[in-house]
Amino acid sequence: MSATSLPATVPAPVPVSNGPNAIQKLLQDKDWKFYAAVASASLLAGAGLYFLTRDSSSSATPEAKSSKSKKKKNNKKKKSSAAKESTTPEEKTADSSASEKATENKDADDNVETMSKETIAGLTEKKRLEHANTLKTRGNSMYSAKKWEEAIRLYSQAIAFNPDPVYYSNRAACYSIVGKFDNVIEDTTLALKMNPTYVKALGRRAHAYENTGKHQEAMHDFTALCILDGFKNESFAQSMERNLKKVADVKAKEILKNREERLPSTTFMSAYLDSFRKGDVPDNKPEDEETGDAQFELAEYYLAQRRYQEAMNAYNKAIDLNTTHMAQALNMRGTFTFLMGDGKKALLDFDKAIEIDPNYVQTYIKRGSIFMEQGDAIKTFNEFETAISIDAEDPNIYYHRGQVFFITGEYEAAAKDYIKSIELEPKFVFSHIQYGVAQYKLGNISDAMNVFKKALKDFPESGDVNNYYGELLLDQQQFDQAFERFDKAIKLRPSNPLPYINKALLVFQWKQDPAGAEKLCLQSLDADPECDVAIATLGQLFLQQGKIEKAIEYFEKSIEMARTEAELTSALGFREAANSQLVFARDYPEQSKALKR
Repeated sequence: MSATSLPATVPAPVPVSNGPNAIQKLLQDKDWKFYAAVASASLLAGAGLYFLTRDSSSSATPEAKSSKSKKKKNNKKKKSSAAKESTTPEEKTADSSASEKATENKDADDNVETMSKETIAGLTEKKRLEHANTLKTRGNSMYSAKKWEEAIRLYSQAIAFNPDPVYYSNRAACYSIVGKFDNVIEDTTLALKMNPTYVKALGRRAHAYENTGKHQEAMHDFTALCILDGFKNESFAQSMERNLKKVADVKAKEILKNREERLPSTTFMSAYLDSFRKGDVPDNKPEDEETGDAQFELAEYYLAQRRYQEAMNAYNKAIDLNTTHMAQALNMRGTFTFLMGDGKKALLDFDKAIEIDPNYVQTYIKRGSIFMEQGDAIKTFNEFETAISIDAEDPNIYYHRGQVFFITGEYEAAAKDYIKSIELEPKFVFSHIQYGVAQYKLGNISDAMNVFKKALKDFPESGDVNNYYGELLLDQQQFDQAFERFDKAIKLRPSNPLPYINKALLVFQWKQDPAGAEKLCLQSLDADPECDVAIATLGQLFLQQGKIEKAIEYFEKSIEMARTEAELTSALGFREAANSQLVFARDYPEQSKALKR
Protein backbone atom coordinates (compact mmCIF):
# COMPACT_ATOMS: atom_id res chain seq x y z
CA MET A 1 0.00 0.00 0.00
CA SER A 2 2.28 2.72 -1.24
CA ALA A 3 1.72 6.41 -1.15
CA THR A 4 1.13 6.45 -4.87
CA SER A 5 -1.92 4.22 -4.53
CA LEU A 6 -3.37 4.96 -1.11
CA PRO A 7 -5.57 7.98 -1.84
CA ALA A 8 -8.01 6.04 -3.98
CA THR A 9 -9.19 4.28 -0.86
CA VAL A 10 -7.79 5.96 2.23
CA PRO A 11 -7.74 7.84 4.56
CA ALA A 12 -11.42 8.23 3.86
CA PRO A 13 -12.30 6.13 0.85
CA VAL A 14 -15.02 7.19 -1.48
CA PRO A 15 -16.31 3.66 -2.18
CA VAL A 16 -16.20 3.77 -5.94
CA SER A 17 -14.47 1.48 -8.39
CA ASN A 18 -11.11 2.65 -9.69
CA GLY A 19 -12.07 1.50 -13.16
CA PRO A 20 -14.15 -0.95 -15.10
CA ASN A 21 -11.66 -3.77 -14.73
CA ALA A 22 -10.11 -4.18 -11.30
CA ILE A 23 -7.94 -7.09 -12.41
CA GLN A 24 -6.57 -5.15 -15.36
CA LYS A 25 -5.65 -2.23 -13.09
CA LEU A 26 -4.00 -4.60 -10.67
CA LEU A 27 -2.03 -6.23 -13.44
CA GLN A 28 -1.00 -2.83 -14.75
CA ASP A 29 0.14 -1.66 -11.31
CA LYS A 30 2.15 -4.83 -10.66
CA ASP A 31 4.15 -7.28 -12.75
CA TRP A 32 1.34 -9.45 -14.09
CA LYS A 33 3.82 -12.11 -15.14
CA PHE A 34 4.75 -12.57 -11.51
CA TYR A 35 1.19 -12.75 -10.29
CA ALA A 36 -0.05 -15.04 -13.01
CA ALA A 37 2.81 -17.40 -13.57
CA VAL A 38 5.67 -17.52 -11.09
CA ALA A 39 6.14 -17.25 -7.37
CA SER A 40 8.68 -14.45 -7.44
CA ALA A 41 9.81 -11.89 -10.00
CA SER A 42 13.40 -12.65 -9.03
CA LEU A 43 12.94 -16.18 -10.31
CA LEU A 44 12.89 -14.92 -13.87
CA ALA A 45 16.63 -14.25 -13.71
CA GLY A 46 19.63 -16.55 -13.79
CA ALA A 47 19.22 -20.29 -14.11
CA GLY A 48 15.46 -20.11 -14.34
CA LEU A 49 15.56 -17.86 -17.38
CA TYR A 50 18.19 -20.04 -19.04
CA PHE A 51 16.06 -23.11 -18.49
CA LEU A 52 12.94 -21.52 -19.95
CA THR A 53 14.59 -20.05 -23.02
CA ARG A 54 16.52 -23.11 -24.13
CA ASP A 55 15.05 -25.62 -26.62
CA SER A 56 11.94 -27.03 -24.98
CA SER A 57 11.93 -30.23 -27.08
CA SER A 58 14.10 -32.34 -24.82
CA SER A 59 12.59 -35.71 -25.74
CA ALA A 60 13.84 -37.74 -28.70
CA THR A 61 11.09 -36.82 -31.13
CA PRO A 62 11.51 -36.26 -34.88
CA GLU A 63 11.19 -32.55 -34.19
CA ALA A 64 14.26 -32.71 -31.94
CA LYS A 65 16.13 -34.66 -34.62
CA SER A 66 15.30 -32.24 -37.43
CA SER A 67 17.99 -30.53 -39.50
CA LYS A 68 19.55 -27.14 -38.77
CA SER A 69 17.59 -25.58 -41.59
CA LYS A 70 14.35 -26.62 -39.91
CA LYS A 71 15.45 -25.11 -36.61
CA LYS A 72 16.25 -21.85 -38.34
CA LYS A 73 12.79 -21.79 -39.88
CA ASN A 74 11.26 -22.46 -36.48
CA ASN A 75 13.16 -19.58 -34.96
CA LYS A 76 11.91 -17.22 -37.64
CA LYS A 77 8.35 -18.20 -36.86
CA LYS A 78 8.51 -17.55 -33.12
CA LYS A 79 7.32 -13.99 -33.49
CA SER A 80 4.12 -14.94 -35.27
CA SER A 81 0.79 -14.41 -33.52
CA ALA A 82 -0.73 -17.04 -31.26
CA ALA A 83 -3.69 -17.43 -33.58
CA LYS A 84 -1.39 -18.13 -36.51
CA GLU A 85 0.69 -20.55 -34.47
CA SER A 86 -2.42 -22.46 -33.55
CA THR A 87 -3.22 -23.26 -37.19
CA THR A 88 0.18 -23.59 -38.90
CA PRO A 89 1.55 -27.15 -39.28
CA GLU A 90 5.15 -28.13 -38.74
CA GLU A 91 7.52 -27.42 -41.63
CA LYS A 92 6.64 -29.30 -44.76
CA THR A 93 9.76 -31.49 -44.79
CA ALA A 94 12.69 -32.35 -42.65
CA ASP A 95 14.83 -31.17 -45.57
CA SER A 96 14.38 -30.25 -49.23
CA SER A 97 15.93 -33.47 -50.55
CA ALA A 98 13.47 -35.53 -48.57
CA SER A 99 10.62 -33.56 -50.15
CA GLU A 100 11.96 -34.13 -53.68
CA LYS A 101 12.50 -37.80 -53.00
CA ALA A 102 9.00 -38.18 -51.60
CA THR A 103 7.55 -36.54 -54.72
CA GLU A 104 9.61 -38.70 -57.10
CA ASN A 105 8.60 -41.91 -55.35
CA LYS A 106 4.93 -40.97 -54.90
CA ASP A 107 3.63 -43.44 -57.44
CA ALA A 108 5.71 -46.24 -56.00
CA ASP A 109 4.58 -45.47 -52.47
CA ASP A 110 0.90 -44.73 -53.14
CA ASN A 111 -0.06 -47.84 -51.24
CA VAL A 112 1.23 -46.29 -48.00
CA GLU A 113 -1.90 -44.12 -47.90
CA THR A 114 -4.12 -47.21 -47.71
CA MET A 115 -1.80 -49.69 -46.04
CA SER A 116 -3.53 -51.69 -43.31
CA LYS A 117 -2.48 -51.72 -39.68
CA GLU A 118 -1.46 -55.35 -39.97
CA THR A 119 0.84 -54.60 -42.91
CA ILE A 120 2.32 -51.58 -41.15
CA ALA A 121 3.04 -53.66 -38.07
CA GLY A 122 5.13 -56.01 -40.20
CA LEU A 123 7.45 -53.27 -41.44
CA THR A 124 10.83 -52.44 -39.97
CA GLU A 125 11.04 -49.36 -37.75
CA LYS A 126 13.15 -47.58 -40.35
CA LYS A 127 10.51 -48.18 -43.06
CA ARG A 128 7.69 -47.04 -40.77
CA LEU A 129 9.51 -43.79 -40.05
CA GLU A 130 10.25 -43.18 -43.74
CA HIS A 131 6.63 -43.76 -44.77
CA ALA A 132 5.36 -41.64 -41.88
CA ASN A 133 7.52 -38.74 -42.99
CA THR A 134 6.31 -39.15 -46.58
CA LEU A 135 2.70 -39.00 -45.42
CA LYS A 136 3.39 -35.97 -43.26
CA THR A 137 4.94 -34.22 -46.27
CA ARG A 138 1.89 -34.97 -48.38
CA GLY A 139 -0.34 -33.81 -45.55
CA ASN A 140 1.51 -30.53 -45.39
CA SER A 141 1.05 -30.09 -49.15
CA MET A 142 -2.68 -30.63 -48.77
CA TYR A 143 -2.67 -28.17 -45.88
CA SER A 144 -0.99 -25.54 -48.08
CA ALA A 145 -3.62 -26.24 -50.75
CA LYS A 146 -6.34 -25.70 -48.07
CA LYS A 147 -7.61 -29.24 -48.57
CA TRP A 148 -8.16 -29.73 -44.85
CA GLU A 149 -10.00 -33.08 -44.86
CA GLU A 150 -7.40 -34.62 -47.17
CA ALA A 151 -4.64 -33.30 -44.92
CA ILE A 152 -6.39 -34.83 -41.89
CA ARG A 153 -6.56 -38.21 -43.69
CA LEU A 154 -2.86 -38.13 -44.51
CA TYR A 155 -1.78 -37.07 -41.01
CA SER A 156 -3.97 -39.83 -39.59
CA GLN A 157 -2.20 -42.40 -41.77
CA ALA A 158 1.18 -40.96 -40.76
CA ILE A 159 0.17 -41.50 -37.12
CA ALA A 160 -0.65 -45.12 -37.93
CA PHE A 161 2.98 -45.57 -39.07
CA ASN A 162 4.50 -43.47 -36.27
CA PRO A 163 2.44 -41.81 -33.49
CA ASP A 164 4.61 -38.71 -33.35
CA PRO A 165 3.55 -35.57 -31.43
CA VAL A 166 4.21 -33.39 -34.50
CA TYR A 167 1.71 -35.39 -36.56
CA TYR A 168 -0.95 -35.10 -33.86
CA SER A 169 -0.30 -31.37 -33.62
CA ASN A 170 -0.49 -30.94 -37.40
CA ARG A 171 -3.77 -32.80 -37.54
CA ALA A 172 -5.02 -30.62 -34.69
CA ALA A 173 -4.19 -27.55 -36.80
CA CYS A 174 -6.53 -28.84 -39.50
CA TYR A 175 -9.26 -29.68 -37.00
CA SER A 176 -8.96 -26.16 -35.63
CA ILE A 177 -9.55 -24.61 -39.06
CA VAL A 178 -12.68 -26.71 -39.69
CA GLY A 179 -13.98 -25.91 -36.20
CA LYS A 180 -13.64 -29.38 -34.65
CA PHE A 181 -12.20 -28.09 -31.39
CA ASP A 182 -12.91 -31.23 -29.36
CA ASN A 183 -10.68 -33.11 -31.81
CA VAL A 184 -8.05 -30.41 -31.41
CA ILE A 185 -8.07 -30.91 -27.66
CA GLU A 186 -7.83 -34.70 -28.04
CA ASP A 187 -4.92 -34.60 -30.50
CA THR A 188 -2.90 -31.93 -28.71
CA THR A 189 -3.37 -33.71 -25.39
CA LEU A 190 -1.93 -36.86 -26.95
CA ALA A 191 0.97 -34.82 -28.36
CA LEU A 192 1.65 -33.25 -24.97
CA LYS A 193 1.68 -36.63 -23.25
CA MET A 194 4.58 -37.54 -25.52
CA ASN A 195 6.28 -34.13 -25.29
CA PRO A 196 4.92 -32.01 -22.39
CA THR A 197 6.97 -28.94 -23.41
CA TYR A 198 5.71 -28.91 -27.00
CA VAL A 199 4.76 -25.22 -27.09
CA LYS A 200 2.98 -25.29 -30.45
CA ALA A 201 0.68 -28.14 -29.37
CA LEU A 202 0.05 -26.41 -26.05
CA GLY A 203 -0.91 -23.21 -27.85
CA ARG A 204 -3.33 -25.03 -30.11
CA ARG A 205 -4.97 -26.72 -27.15
CA ALA A 206 -5.23 -23.43 -25.26
CA HIS A 207 -7.07 -21.80 -28.17
CA ALA A 208 -9.32 -24.84 -28.55
CA TYR A 209 -10.21 -24.70 -24.87
CA GLU A 210 -11.07 -21.03 -25.24
CA ASN A 211 -13.18 -21.68 -28.33
CA THR A 212 -15.18 -24.33 -26.47
CA GLY A 213 -15.78 -22.05 -23.48
CA LYS A 214 -13.38 -23.93 -21.19
CA HIS A 215 -11.75 -20.74 -19.97
CA GLN A 216 -10.18 -22.18 -16.83
CA GLU A 217 -8.34 -24.86 -18.80
CA ALA A 218 -7.37 -22.23 -21.39
CA MET A 219 -6.02 -19.98 -18.63
CA HIS A 220 -3.87 -22.82 -17.26
CA ASP A 221 -2.45 -23.58 -20.70
CA PHE A 222 -1.75 -19.93 -21.53
CA THR A 223 -0.05 -19.51 -18.14
CA ALA A 224 2.19 -22.49 -18.92
CA LEU A 225 2.89 -21.04 -22.36
CA CYS A 226 3.99 -17.74 -20.82
CA ILE A 227 6.54 -19.55 -18.67
CA LEU A 228 7.74 -22.09 -21.21
CA ASP A 229 8.13 -19.37 -23.84
CA GLY A 230 10.07 -17.16 -21.43
CA PHE A 231 7.40 -14.43 -21.54
CA LYS A 232 8.48 -13.44 -25.05
CA ASN A 233 5.09 -13.79 -26.73
CA GLU A 234 2.78 -10.93 -25.71
CA SER A 235 -0.22 -12.64 -27.30
CA PHE A 236 0.10 -15.49 -24.78
CA ALA A 237 0.04 -12.92 -21.98
CA GLN A 238 -3.04 -11.21 -23.37
CA SER A 239 -4.80 -14.54 -23.85
CA MET A 240 -3.99 -15.59 -20.30
CA GLU A 241 -5.36 -12.35 -18.92
CA ARG A 242 -8.46 -12.53 -21.11
CA ASN A 243 -9.33 -16.03 -19.93
CA LEU A 244 -8.46 -15.20 -16.33
CA LYS A 245 -10.97 -12.37 -16.42
CA LYS A 246 -13.68 -14.56 -17.93
CA VAL A 247 -13.16 -17.20 -15.25
CA ALA A 248 -13.27 -14.59 -12.48
CA ASP A 249 -16.31 -12.84 -13.96
CA VAL A 250 -18.35 -16.04 -14.20
CA LYS A 251 -17.43 -17.18 -10.69
CA ALA A 252 -18.14 -13.73 -9.25
CA LYS A 253 -21.66 -13.74 -10.68
CA GLU A 254 -22.27 -17.25 -9.34
CA ILE A 255 -21.13 -16.26 -5.86
CA LEU A 256 -23.19 -13.07 -5.81
CA LYS A 257 -26.39 -14.97 -6.62
CA ASN A 258 -26.36 -16.72 -3.26
CA ARG A 259 -24.33 -14.34 -1.12
CA GLU A 260 -25.93 -12.84 1.96
CA GLU A 261 -25.42 -9.13 2.53
CA ARG A 262 -22.77 -8.27 5.08
CA LEU A 263 -20.98 -5.19 6.27
CA PRO A 264 -17.35 -4.63 5.27
CA SER A 265 -14.55 -4.66 7.82
CA THR A 266 -14.53 -2.22 10.71
CA THR A 267 -11.48 -0.55 9.17
CA PHE A 268 -13.26 0.06 5.87
CA MET A 269 -16.45 1.25 7.55
CA SER A 270 -14.59 3.60 9.88
CA ALA A 271 -12.51 5.09 7.07
CA TYR A 272 -15.62 6.14 5.19
CA LEU A 273 -17.78 7.17 8.12
CA ASP A 274 -14.96 9.15 9.72
CA SER A 275 -14.75 11.24 6.56
CA PHE A 276 -17.88 13.09 7.68
CA ARG A 277 -17.77 15.59 10.53
CA LYS A 278 -19.59 14.20 13.51
CA GLY A 279 -22.56 15.77 15.25
CA ASP A 280 -23.53 15.41 18.90
CA VAL A 281 -23.16 11.85 20.17
CA PRO A 282 -24.65 10.46 23.42
CA ASP A 283 -22.02 10.03 26.14
CA ASN A 284 -23.83 7.10 27.70
CA LYS A 285 -25.76 4.26 26.16
CA PRO A 286 -29.43 5.26 25.82
CA GLU A 287 -32.22 3.02 27.03
CA ASP A 288 -33.26 0.33 24.58
CA GLU A 289 -36.88 1.42 24.41
CA GLU A 290 -39.38 0.40 21.76
CA THR A 291 -39.77 3.86 20.26
CA GLY A 292 -38.42 5.22 17.03
CA ASP A 293 -36.48 8.07 18.63
CA ALA A 294 -35.00 5.83 21.35
CA GLN A 295 -33.76 3.42 18.69
CA PHE A 296 -32.32 6.30 16.67
CA GLU A 297 -30.37 7.56 19.71
CA LEU A 298 -29.17 4.01 20.37
CA ALA A 299 -28.03 3.70 16.74
CA GLU A 300 -26.06 6.95 17.01
CA TYR A 301 -24.39 5.68 20.17
CA TYR A 302 -23.40 2.38 18.53
CA LEU A 303 -22.12 4.27 15.51
CA ALA A 304 -19.79 6.35 17.68
CA GLN A 305 -18.58 3.14 19.34
CA ARG A 306 -17.84 1.59 15.93
CA ARG A 307 -20.31 -1.21 16.65
CA TYR A 308 -21.64 -1.05 13.13
CA GLN A 309 -23.83 -4.15 12.94
CA GLU A 310 -25.69 -3.06 16.07
CA ALA A 311 -25.95 0.47 14.71
CA MET A 312 -27.47 -0.76 11.45
CA ASN A 313 -29.99 -2.92 13.30
CA ALA A 314 -31.01 0.03 15.48
CA TYR A 315 -31.41 2.38 12.47
CA ASN A 316 -33.64 -0.23 10.81
CA LYS A 317 -35.73 -0.47 13.95
CA ALA A 318 -35.96 3.32 14.26
CA ILE A 319 -37.33 3.52 10.71
CA ASP A 320 -39.84 0.74 11.38
CA LEU A 321 -41.00 2.61 14.50
CA ASN A 322 -41.37 5.93 12.61
CA THR A 323 -38.64 7.98 14.29
CA THR A 324 -38.95 11.74 14.06
CA HIS A 325 -35.37 11.66 12.71
CA MET A 326 -36.51 9.76 9.63
CA ALA A 327 -34.31 11.58 7.06
CA GLN A 328 -31.16 10.96 9.11
CA ALA A 329 -32.12 7.33 9.79
CA LEU A 330 -32.81 6.67 6.09
CA ASN A 331 -29.53 8.40 5.23
CA MET A 332 -27.60 6.05 7.51
CA ARG A 333 -29.44 2.93 6.39
CA GLY A 334 -28.67 3.92 2.80
CA THR A 335 -25.03 4.42 3.81
CA PHE A 336 -24.77 0.93 5.26
CA THR A 337 -26.48 -0.53 2.21
CA PHE A 338 -24.07 1.35 -0.06
CA LEU A 339 -21.05 0.13 1.88
CA MET A 340 -22.33 -3.44 1.49
CA GLY A 341 -22.14 -2.91 -2.26
CA ASP A 342 -25.79 -2.36 -3.22
CA GLY A 343 -25.81 1.16 -4.66
CA LYS A 344 -29.20 0.84 -6.37
CA LYS A 345 -30.95 -0.17 -3.16
CA ALA A 346 -29.13 2.57 -1.24
CA LEU A 347 -30.43 5.18 -3.71
CA LEU A 348 -34.00 4.33 -2.70
CA ASP A 349 -33.26 5.33 0.89
CA PHE A 350 -31.32 8.44 -0.14
CA ASP A 351 -34.12 9.57 -2.48
CA LYS A 352 -36.68 9.10 0.28
CA ALA A 353 -34.47 10.96 2.79
CA ILE A 354 -34.23 13.95 0.41
CA GLU A 355 -38.01 13.95 -0.07
CA ILE A 356 -38.42 14.24 3.70
CA ASP A 357 -35.63 16.79 4.20
CA PRO A 358 -34.46 18.45 0.95
CA ASN A 359 -31.86 20.46 2.88
CA TYR A 360 -29.99 17.52 4.38
CA VAL A 361 -26.64 18.07 2.60
CA GLN A 362 -24.93 14.82 3.57
CA THR A 363 -27.44 12.76 1.59
CA TYR A 364 -26.59 14.60 -1.65
CA ILE A 365 -22.89 13.89 -1.07
CA LYS A 366 -23.52 10.18 -0.60
CA ARG A 367 -25.87 10.02 -3.54
CA GLY A 368 -23.09 11.62 -5.60
CA SER A 369 -20.77 8.81 -4.51
CA ILE A 370 -23.19 6.23 -5.90
CA PHE A 371 -23.47 8.06 -9.21
CA MET A 372 -19.67 8.13 -9.33
CA GLU A 373 -19.54 4.38 -8.79
CA GLN A 374 -22.07 4.00 -11.61
CA GLY A 375 -19.80 6.03 -13.88
CA ASP A 376 -22.13 9.02 -14.23
CA ALA A 377 -19.85 12.03 -13.73
CA ILE A 378 -22.50 14.59 -14.68
CA LYS A 379 -24.94 13.39 -12.02
CA THR A 380 -22.10 13.14 -9.52
CA PHE A 381 -21.07 16.78 -9.83
CA ASN A 382 -24.68 17.94 -10.04
CA GLU A 383 -25.21 16.46 -6.57
CA PHE A 384 -22.28 18.47 -5.20
CA GLU A 385 -23.54 21.65 -6.88
CA THR A 386 -26.96 21.11 -5.31
CA ALA A 387 -25.34 20.59 -1.91
CA ILE A 388 -23.35 23.84 -2.31
CA SER A 389 -26.54 25.73 -3.24
CA ILE A 390 -28.08 24.54 0.04
CA ASP A 391 -25.09 25.23 2.30
CA ALA A 392 -21.92 26.59 0.73
CA GLU A 393 -20.22 26.58 4.13
CA ASP A 394 -20.44 22.83 4.71
CA PRO A 395 -16.84 21.52 4.66
CA ASN A 396 -18.00 17.94 3.96
CA ILE A 397 -19.01 18.96 0.44
CA TYR A 398 -15.55 20.13 -0.56
CA TYR A 399 -13.72 17.28 1.09
CA HIS A 400 -15.78 14.62 -0.70
CA ARG A 401 -15.78 16.43 -4.02
CA GLY A 402 -12.01 16.61 -3.60
CA GLN A 403 -12.01 12.83 -3.20
CA VAL A 404 -13.91 12.45 -6.48
CA PHE A 405 -11.46 14.77 -8.25
CA PHE A 406 -8.59 12.80 -6.72
CA ILE A 407 -9.87 9.41 -7.88
CA THR A 408 -10.36 10.75 -11.41
CA GLY A 409 -6.78 12.09 -11.43
CA GLU A 410 -7.67 15.80 -11.30
CA TYR A 411 -5.23 16.56 -8.50
CA GLU A 412 -5.19 20.34 -8.83
CA ALA A 413 -8.97 20.54 -8.51
CA ALA A 414 -8.79 18.09 -5.61
CA ALA A 415 -6.17 20.23 -3.84
CA LYS A 416 -8.36 23.34 -4.17
CA ASP A 417 -11.31 21.55 -2.60
CA TYR A 418 -9.16 20.20 0.24
CA ILE A 419 -7.94 23.75 0.95
CA LYS A 420 -11.53 24.99 1.01
CA SER A 421 -12.46 22.20 3.40
CA ILE A 422 -9.55 23.13 5.68
CA GLU A 423 -10.56 26.80 5.65
CA LEU A 424 -14.08 25.91 6.75
CA GLU A 425 -13.00 23.30 9.31
CA PRO A 426 -9.27 23.44 10.19
CA LYS A 427 -9.55 20.67 12.79
CA PHE A 428 -10.60 17.93 10.38
CA VAL A 429 -7.39 15.94 10.02
CA PHE A 430 -8.23 14.04 6.83
CA SER A 431 -8.44 17.22 4.77
CA HIS A 432 -4.83 17.98 5.72
CA ILE A 433 -3.72 14.42 4.93
CA GLN A 434 -5.42 14.35 1.54
CA TYR A 435 -4.12 17.80 0.66
CA GLY A 436 -0.57 16.64 1.40
CA VAL A 437 -1.01 13.54 -0.75
CA ALA A 438 -2.55 15.62 -3.58
CA GLN A 439 0.55 17.80 -3.57
CA TYR A 440 2.67 14.68 -3.70
CA LYS A 441 0.72 13.36 -6.70
CA LEU A 442 1.24 16.71 -8.43
CA GLY A 443 4.99 16.24 -8.02
CA ASN A 444 5.31 18.98 -5.39
CA ILE A 445 7.34 16.75 -3.08
CA SER A 446 8.72 19.49 -0.85
CA ASP A 447 5.29 21.08 -0.40
CA ALA A 448 3.75 17.70 0.40
CA MET A 449 6.35 16.96 3.06
CA ASN A 450 5.83 20.39 4.60
CA VAL A 451 2.08 19.80 4.76
CA PHE A 452 2.67 16.62 6.72
CA LYS A 453 5.27 18.18 9.01
CA LYS A 454 2.80 20.94 9.89
CA ALA A 455 0.05 18.36 10.40
CA LEU A 456 2.30 16.48 12.84
CA LYS A 457 2.49 19.64 14.94
CA ASP A 458 -1.20 20.50 14.61
CA PHE A 459 -2.38 16.92 15.28
CA PRO A 460 0.27 15.41 17.59
CA GLU A 461 -2.04 12.62 18.74
CA SER A 462 -3.13 11.53 15.26
CA GLY A 463 -1.98 8.09 14.24
CA ASP A 464 -3.38 8.70 10.75
CA VAL A 465 -1.03 11.62 10.05
CA ASN A 466 1.95 9.50 11.09
CA ASN A 467 0.77 6.53 9.04
CA TYR A 468 0.26 8.38 5.77
CA TYR A 469 3.34 10.51 6.20
CA GLY A 470 5.18 7.23 6.64
CA GLU A 471 3.78 6.06 3.30
CA LEU A 472 5.18 9.09 1.52
CA LEU A 473 8.54 8.56 3.21
CA LEU A 474 8.46 4.92 2.17
CA ASP A 475 7.77 5.94 -1.41
CA GLN A 476 10.78 8.28 -1.19
CA GLN A 477 12.83 5.34 0.15
CA GLN A 478 13.53 7.17 3.39
CA PHE A 479 13.17 3.88 5.22
CA ASP A 480 14.40 4.82 8.69
CA GLN A 481 12.04 7.77 8.92
CA ALA A 482 9.17 5.70 7.53
CA PHE A 483 9.79 3.09 10.23
CA GLU A 484 9.65 5.80 12.86
CA ARG A 485 6.29 7.10 11.58
CA PHE A 486 4.67 3.66 11.38
CA ASP A 487 5.84 2.82 14.90
CA LYS A 488 4.45 6.12 16.16
CA ALA A 489 1.13 5.47 14.40
CA ILE A 490 0.87 2.05 16.05
CA LYS A 491 1.66 3.51 19.46
CA LEU A 492 -0.94 6.27 19.11
CA ARG A 493 -3.68 3.97 17.83
CA PRO A 494 -2.94 0.24 18.27
CA SER A 495 -6.42 -0.68 16.98
CA ASN A 496 -5.67 0.67 13.48
CA PRO A 497 -4.40 -2.20 11.29
CA LEU A 498 -3.06 -0.02 8.46
CA PRO A 499 0.31 1.04 9.98
CA TYR A 500 1.07 -2.61 10.80
CA ILE A 501 0.52 -3.45 7.12
CA ASN A 502 2.65 -0.55 5.91
CA LYS A 503 5.43 -1.52 8.30
CA ALA A 504 5.14 -5.12 7.08
CA LEU A 505 5.68 -4.01 3.49
CA LEU A 506 8.65 -1.94 4.58
CA VAL A 507 10.15 -4.89 6.46
CA PHE A 508 9.67 -7.08 3.41
CA GLN A 509 10.98 -4.55 0.91
CA TRP A 510 13.86 -3.04 2.83
CA LYS A 511 14.98 -5.71 5.28
CA GLN A 512 14.06 -8.67 3.06
CA ASP A 513 12.41 -10.24 6.08
CA PRO A 514 9.28 -12.13 4.94
CA ALA A 515 8.79 -13.76 8.35
CA GLY A 516 8.81 -10.34 10.05
CA ALA A 517 6.39 -8.96 7.46
CA GLU A 518 4.07 -11.91 7.98
CA LYS A 519 4.11 -11.39 11.74
CA LEU A 520 3.16 -7.71 11.37
CA CYS A 521 0.29 -8.54 9.04
CA LEU A 522 -1.01 -11.06 11.55
CA GLN A 523 -0.80 -8.34 14.21
CA SER A 524 -2.93 -6.13 11.99
CA LEU A 525 -5.54 -8.88 11.95
CA ASP A 526 -5.46 -8.90 15.75
CA ALA A 527 -6.43 -5.22 15.53
CA ASP A 528 -9.20 -5.94 13.00
CA PRO A 529 -9.80 -9.65 12.17
CA GLU A 530 -11.75 -8.69 9.06
CA CYS A 531 -9.36 -6.12 7.63
CA ASP A 532 -9.53 -6.79 3.91
CA VAL A 533 -6.27 -4.95 3.21
CA ALA A 534 -4.37 -7.11 5.70
CA ILE A 535 -5.83 -10.33 4.30
CA ALA A 536 -5.02 -9.38 0.69
CA THR A 537 -1.49 -8.30 1.69
CA LEU A 538 -0.84 -11.60 3.45
CA GLY A 539 -1.96 -13.45 0.34
CA GLN A 540 0.48 -11.50 -1.80
CA LEU A 541 3.32 -11.95 0.70
CA PHE A 542 2.84 -15.71 0.65
CA LEU A 543 2.64 -15.65 -3.14
CA GLN A 544 5.97 -13.82 -3.35
CA GLN A 545 7.56 -16.46 -1.11
CA GLY A 546 6.27 -19.26 -3.30
CA LYS A 547 3.87 -20.47 -0.57
CA ILE A 548 1.08 -20.90 -3.08
CA GLU A 549 -1.31 -22.98 -0.95
CA LYS A 550 -1.05 -20.48 1.89
CA ALA A 551 -1.58 -17.58 -0.52
CA ILE A 552 -4.71 -19.23 -1.87
CA GLU A 553 -6.03 -19.60 1.68
CA TYR A 554 -5.89 -15.83 2.14
CA PHE A 555 -7.23 -15.09 -1.33
CA GLU A 556 -10.21 -17.26 -0.37
CA LYS A 557 -10.73 -15.00 2.63
CA SER A 558 -10.51 -11.96 0.36
CA ILE A 559 -13.23 -13.48 -1.78
CA GLU A 560 -15.44 -13.88 1.28
CA MET A 561 -14.89 -10.26 2.28
CA ALA A 562 -15.24 -8.63 -1.15
CA ARG A 563 -17.81 -5.82 -1.03
CA THR A 564 -18.64 -5.28 -4.70
CA GLU A 565 -18.59 -7.37 -7.86
CA ALA A 566 -15.42 -5.58 -8.98
CA GLU A 567 -13.66 -6.39 -5.68
CA LEU A 568 -14.88 -9.98 -5.87
CA THR A 569 -13.63 -10.33 -9.44
CA SER A 570 -10.23 -8.98 -8.40
CA ALA A 571 -9.94 -11.38 -5.45
CA LEU A 572 -11.02 -14.30 -7.63
CA GLY A 573 -8.44 -13.26 -10.21
CA PHE A 574 -5.67 -13.55 -7.62
CA ARG A 575 -6.89 -16.95 -6.49
CA GLU A 576 -7.22 -18.32 -10.01
CA ALA A 577 -3.78 -16.98 -10.97
CA ALA A 578 -2.29 -18.69 -7.93
CA ASN A 579 -4.14 -21.90 -8.81
CA SER A 580 -2.55 -21.75 -12.25
CA GLN A 581 0.84 -21.82 -10.56
CA LEU A 582 -0.13 -25.02 -8.76
CA VAL A 583 -1.31 -26.55 -12.02
CA PHE A 584 1.97 -25.61 -13.70
CA ALA A 585 3.98 -27.13 -10.83
CA ARG A 586 1.92 -30.32 -11.15
CA ASP A 587 2.16 -30.58 -14.95
CA TYR A 588 5.75 -29.33 -15.31
CA PRO A 589 7.60 -30.43 -12.16
CA GLU A 590 11.08 -30.15 -13.66
CA GLN A 591 10.50 -26.64 -15.00
CA SER A 592 8.89 -25.63 -11.73
CA LYS A 593 11.92 -26.86 -9.78
CA ALA A 594 14.21 -24.89 -12.06
CA LEU A 595 12.26 -21.72 -11.34
CA LYS A 596 12.82 -22.17 -7.62
CA ARG A 597 16.59 -22.52 -7.87
